[in-house]
Amino acid sequence: MSAFLLLLLCPLLGWVSARLKWMPEASPSVINAWLLRIALPAVILQQIPKLHFDSRMLLPALGPVVLMLSTIALMAVLAKRFNWDRGTQGAMTLCWGLGNTSFVAFPLLMAVIGPHALGPAVIADQAGFYCTTLIGLPLAAYFAGQRTKLLDLLISVVRFVPVQAVAVALVMKAFGLLWWPSVDGVLQRLADTLSPLALFSVGFQLQIGSIRRYLPLIGIGALWKMLFLPAAMWMGALAMGVHGLPITVGILQVGMAPMITAGIFAKQYDLNPDLANALISVGIGLSFLTIPFWYWAIGE
Repeated sequence: MSAFLLLLLCPLLGWVSARLKWMPEASPSVINAWLLRIALPAVILQQIPKLHFDSRMLLPALGPVVLMLSTIALMAVLAKRFNWDRGTQGAMTLCWGLGNTSFVAFPLLMAVIGPHALGPAVIADQAGFYCTTLIGLPLAAYFAGQRTKLLDLLISVVRFVPVQAVAVALVMKAFGLLWWPSVDGVLQRLADTLSPLALFSVGFQLQIGSIRRYLPLIGIGALWKMLFLPAAMWMGALAMGVHGLPITVGILQVGMAPMITAGIFAKQYDLNPDLANALISVGIGLSFLTIPFWYWAIGE
């Protein structure tokens, strides 16, 4: 029960703090830096060495790739059918093709499933990061009529602290190493900051102003990402006779809310940023309903 209360309270506190100006406007930047460089690496370093890898881990790893590529194709068809401009197509592709697999997903999964969901969730999150950097960023530049250099993308991947943490954790896993209890306790304390701070940051950045104008586009994307695609993946898993926690987490990660970074890309490249903000705001709110529903439907 306390996990669900935290899930509701922290975004509300963030939203109230922004509206009443309890904290500086730059607060999310500081919070997100802590989350990306300290809290998330702590989760990775603690969880991956303990993971048991088997073929079921392929779904969390491949889910974000399937989501991104299928969304690119779908939005291209819809853009031609409804005569969308490049900005609208870009915002729809990025927001519904990239899932919020850490800041929203980790707290949600811990509340709905428990801390043991974090292992497979980390795998999906790292796959999602590669999709964001190697596919999402070039796509944003493409829709804006610009180009990106492959070398710059690869350097950004190598310099990303969670990726470095994954490399360390995988080396530990390969040699069967675990942290000393005292170190594991410190990592746990740092990892514990991820959920409340991530939810607070999400609430702080929520923008609700443009929702009514973009309801049809919101509906198209939400049906695709948060209902149809998770259902298709679940049916596929049933057909193949695979089940278990990694499968469930992989499906739930695909159905997560749009990634906040997609909104940053949309603003940076002028890809209908008002639409992107509306998609992200509504998507985050809907995920508080759809993720518990999918977990109830699928189970572990």
